[in-house]
Amino acid sequence: MDTQAIEDMLAVAVAAGAEGRLDEAETAFRAVLVMKPDHDEALFGLGLNLLIARRFQEAVEPLTWAAHAPNAEPVRRQCLAHALFLTGDFSRAADTFAATHGVEPLPEGARVTWARAAAYNALDRVPAQAALDLYVQVAGPLAENLETVAREGFGILVAFQRLDAARALGAWLETRNPGDVVKTHELRVLLDPTIDRSPPTYVEALFDEFAERFDRQLVEMLDYRAPALLADLVADRRTRFERILDLGCGTGLAAPSLERFGAELTGVDLSSAMLAKAAERGGYDHLVRAEAVEFLAGHPGNFDLIIAADVLIYFGDLTALFAAAAEALVPGGLLAVSTELGETGWKLTPTARYAHGDDYIQASSAAGFKIVERQEIALRRETTSVTTGCLYVLERL
Repeated sequence: MDTQAIEDMLAVAVAAGAEGRLDEAETAFRAVLVMKPDHDEALFGLGLNLLIARRFQEAVEPLTWAAHAPNAEPVRRQCLAHALFLTGDFSRAADTFAATHGVEPLPEGARVTWARAAAYNALDRVPAQAALDLYVQVAGPLAENLETVAREGFGILVAFQRLDAARALGAWLETRNPGDVVKTHELRVLLDPTIDRSPPTYVEALFDEFAERFDRQLVEMLDYRAPALLADLVADRRTRFERILDLGCGTGLAAPSLERFGAELTGVDLSSAMLAKAAERGGYDHLVRAEAVEFLAGHPGNFDLIIAADVLIYFGDLTALFAAAAEALVPGGLLAVSTELGETGWKLTPTARYAHGDDYIQASSAAGFKIVERQEIALRRETTSVTTGCLYVLERL
């Protein structure tokens, strides 16, 4: 074993990681581990690198080995606990945080995460109030507002398919704030999967609340690129349009990608807060607050391209939406949409979004459209996986 070669490669890995060159750092850390598989510094570095890259599941194994190396610093076990939390393994995360705290007091952020892990794990055994009491006990003076903890916990538990625990937190929230249309609907989804569309009041409230962090969370954290990919797919068929509708425009993510078509651009959304962000971004000739189907029905023959990115995920039954879109387009106009790809028909998922199968898109659009382009994509990152989506370009008959 060439000790100098190991040290040189480790230095390369550490330098690359410090400069944010994560792929190079990973390659170098793995090269060290080929030469010395139990090199605990390389294992820790690789685990941290994967954690930063949001590859949480992959980070757990090297961090586990690094944390259990002889004389390992407590920070290694703390990083392992965070990785376990981010994979939804709340039981092991809570135990690992507790063990670390027993050696060296945890920093404030880690203490709060430990408290959340303990509470989420306890929901399998005790009522919601008891689990939240445990959160307060572990967090101590750092405890956050319990409604905030419960609201965020509800979403996390749904994402990890811990649905019984999510229902318990949802019911706890509903008793304290029955006027919360977002959590009321999201709890209803877990109890009644036959709901055929999201209520407009829910969509409006959800995105009014989400507007400030929307771009960062969706684009930077979840790698969401559907608007740009839809525009590219449209450009494969046609390069010029006169009047484009960005339906469900949100913060205006699609506007830069649609500029190439040289058209008058109208953005429509239910959320005033999202429309304000779209106005800041610019690129729109008109911004209108309206419900999607009502707006389409009220503007017959007004557009030669309608783009709807992440709109269909709030509709189960698409019949009315497709009919209204056909009415709003000129003959030969294009409708470009994204979906969460399902197996068949439509399905309401625990995330309160809808997935649609190819068969359903074909059948529900057939009266007014023919599908001319289709492309499967990685729609967005989820907790430890990627949601598969599908892009369609439909031509108005």
